Amino acid sequence: FQNEINEVPFFDVQLPYELALKIFQYLGKTELGRCAQVSRTWKVLAEDEVLWYQLCQQEGYLLGTSISDHSSWKLALKNCRARERTLTTNWKNRIGAVSQLQYELGKVLCDVHSWDGVVLAGYTSGEVRLWDTRTWDYTAPILEAVHGPGDAGPQPHVSFVRINSTLAVAAYEDGTISVWSLLLGREPIHHYQHNQRVQALALASEGATVATASGFQVKVESPNDRGVWQTAGSFEIQKLVNFLSVVPDVTGNPVTVAAAEDIVYLLKAEDPVRILHSVYGQPVTCLDVSAYEAAFGVKTFGWLLNEPNQVFFF
Repeated sequence: FQNEINEVPFFDVQLPYELALKIFQYLGKTELGRCAQVSRTWKVLAEDEVLWYQLCQQEGYLLGTSISDHSSWKLALKNCRARERTLTTNWKNRIGAVSQLQYELGKVLCDVHSWDGVVLAGYTSGEVRLWDTRTWDYTAPILEAVHGPGDAGPQPHVSFVRINSTLAVAAYEDGTISVWSLLLGREPIHHYQHNQRVQALALASEGATVATASGFQVKVESPNDRGVWQTAGSFEIQKLVNFLSVVPDVTGNPVTVAAAEDIVYLLKAEDPVRILHSVYGQPVTCLDVSAYEAAFGVKTFGWLLNEPNQVFFF
C-alpha cells in the first residue's frame, strides 16, 4: 500500500506521508470523510487502507484478519456495519429466514440440537436424523441405532439428542445411549445402557465426553488414550438430576456439573462428589458451565420479600 506522495501539505508546512498518516489515525469515520473533501492529496491520505483497517479492528469487525485480506477496508467496514444494522432491525421486528426440515407425517419430533448449521433430530419412531442446513439439496441420513430392524416391537422413542463438531449422541426411552462419529458413518461407534429412562444428557462442546443421568446415577463415558470408549466415572447422588453439563477444556478426567432439584454437584472421576450449592426448597431452574465457572438460576418462593430469584456463579 505504498503511496507515491512523499509530502502532504499540512496548513503552512509540508509533512512526510508517514507522519501525516499517524495524525489521521486519531480521526474517526466522519472526520476522515470531511478531510477527504479538503484536497486530492488529503483524499488519498484519508482513504489509506491502514486507517480503515484499524477502524475495522477497533469496532470489532473481521478480527484475526490481516490488512492484505481485503482490497478495500473502507468498503469492508461499510458492509460489516450494514449487516449489523440489518441484523438488529430484523431482531427487533421479528424478521428472519425460516428453514423447514420436513419429515414423514405421523412422526413426532422429540428433541433437536444443532452445531454450526448441522441439525440433529430425534423422533417418536426411534429414528435419529442428521440435517445439514448449509446444503439445501442435502438428503438427511438416518443414524442407525443399536436396536436392529429385526427387534420385536417398535423402537423406543428418542428422549434427548446432542451434537458437536465430531459426535452425535441420542438417548432413548429404554435407557439406551448411542454415540455416532460424524466422520465415520451411520453405525454407532459406542453405546451403553441405563436401567431406567435417561433424565438428562450432556455432550462436551469439543472432544468426546458424554454424560447421562438416570434415576440417582450419573454416568460419564469417554475414550481412553487408545480410542476405546470406557466409563470414566459413575456417581450415585441423592436426588433426580434436572440439568447436566460437561465442563469444557479439562485435561485428564472429565468434569461434570449436575443440578438435581435444589442441589448442584461437581462430579469428577476418582474424586468424592462435591456440593457447590444446596438450599432446601429453592430448586435450580437452569445451568450453564464454562472452563472456569458454573452459572445457575435458583427459584425462591417469596417467603422473604427481599429474597427474589437469583443467579449464582461458582
